[in-house]
Amino acid sequence: MTDAKPLFYKNVVPLDVKRHANLRIGATVQPLAYAREANVIPALVDEFELAMADLPIAFLPGSDVPAAVFVTGAAPGTNAFVSGDGLWTGAYIPAYLRRYPFIIGDVEGGQSLLCIDDTYPGLGEKSGERFFSEKGEREEALDKALTLAQSYRDAALRTEIFCGMLRDFGLLQSATLDTTAPDGTKSVVHGILIIDEAALAALTGEQLQKLHSVGFLKAIYNQIASLRSVAKLSSPAPKKARAATKKTS
Repeated sequence: MTDAKPLFYKNVVPLDVKRHANLRIGATVQPLAYAREANVIPALVDEFELAMADLPIAFLPGSDVPAAVFVTGAAPGTNAFVSGDGLWTGAYIPAYLRRYPFIIGDVEGGQSLLCIDDTYPGLGEKSGERFFSEKGEREEALDKALTLAQSYRDAALRTEIFCGMLRDFGLLQSATLDTTAPDGTKSVVHGILIIDEAALAALTGEQLQKLHSVGFLKAIYNQIASLRSVAKLSSPAPKKARAATKKTS
């Protein structure tokens, strides 16, 4: 497996029926406390339409292709959508958070395995939903986790293609997001990319057709529309909200 750790994951290990025969997953006191200081969270192109009214969508520069993200805080180390008790306050919960602590891991030879961050505080052997039955068969909780992790991986590959097309068509420009808190405090989110509307208007008919044929043209307009929700970044999260649920995107 790769040595690079995705955001929030501290110690990723393959789930194994022998090693984790008695492992269970249950609720935690502050289920999203780990995301409290994340002002950007990875986004999937398939989420844009559902999330655009609630979360600003942008891109981060990358060595190969840009990365799609939800902007969740007006400054590094802040997250306007995680409450004081570690719950989500927004209307849409990013799939990245709903997938955690599970992830699909690739090993040499092309084999893929369902893995887990074994530092997640909701894991234990005394309470919660079992991963494996007494016979070593997958239980419902593990089946759901596998389905979500696989769905996320597939959507992430599609998102990478989308971001590659944005790069190739010259549709991204550097930008800053300005926010003003209720007390008048101003904050600026630096280092992001957004759709260049002038470059979009200058695309050829063939380029527009290519984007439309794979469903990406709509996602472009969703990203542009999502910037209307920037004001939400300056509103402090309430103390209590709702936890992220483990469901597919």
